Amino acid sequence: MRPTEFAYHRAETIEHALALLAEHGEDGRPISGGQSLVPMMNLRLARPAHLVDVNHLDMARIEEDADTIRIGALVRHETYLTHPLIARHLPAMLEAVHWIGHPTIRRNGSIGGSLCHADPTAELAAMAVLHDARIVLASTGGRREVAAVDFLKGAYVTDVQPGELLVEVIFPKPTGPHVGTFDEVGERLGDFAIGSFGVRLEHDGTRVRRLATVCGGARMVPIRMTELEAGAAGQPLSALDPVAFGQKVTAMVSPSGDFRASAEYRRNLIGELASRTLQRARDQAMGMK
Repeated sequence: MRPTEFAYHRAETIEHALALLAEHGEDGRPISGGQSLVPMMNLRLARPAHLVDVNHLDMARIEEDADTIRIGALVRHETYLTHPLIARHLPAMLEAVHWIGHPTIRRNGSIGGSLCHADPTAELAAMAVLHDARIVLASTGGRREVAAVDFLKGAYVTDVQPGELLVEVIFPKPTGPHVGTFDEVGERLGDFAIGSFGVRLEHDGTRVRRLATVCGGARMVPIRMTELEAGAAGQPLSALDPVAFGQKVTAMVSPSGDFRASAEYRRNLIGELASRTLQRARDQAMGMK
């Protein structure tokens, strides 16, 4: 199929892009890699009358300050694989990126595009939720920040308003020693995840300082296991029981079923992934490779 007719606009600066988006309102959409938007346009699930090309804007940097890692909306997925700030501060994200699509998608897809597409199985959406990221949205009226858990409203639904452009994603830095792990299962390599699970574990060498978790593919948005997270704080690392943890996740999660997997299969799968990711995180934290 072919997309409906649309007008193409190349933005030269962020201010130019914002002016174009403000001018065209709900009829305008930004486009960067096009890995999600173009297929939806071809299927006529998306019908923007105006496309604003933002590829040439200054939004492709990964920078740090004292407390955060700031990732520009145009940073391509493959960049994370070799970037030292990601390896040092966001190890779960480094693992998750390996699961994104195939080389062409990783080469062209951007974090801004992925988050705005808001696929329930998307790895970067799960990472934003796992790391308590903040989404920076700009418009001609100024900028605002939205927590990732509030930005992702549902399947393919976000908090982006007409005229707004996602310009940056801010990830808090861990405050001490930390490890991160991620795992997922799809029907074949590069497919959408049937289920995924990520763990971020901050520790002092012997005890858990903070545990964060994320479950992807189970519901319309990535979800945190906050009750299990709270219960882990202060425990000795050696007391973390991956098997019991996986069983608790299995009992707590209530995934949907679809043509790829029944709800029961997905629930048991996510429990197993939870067990695996916690075990790897615990072993890494204890120095057991």
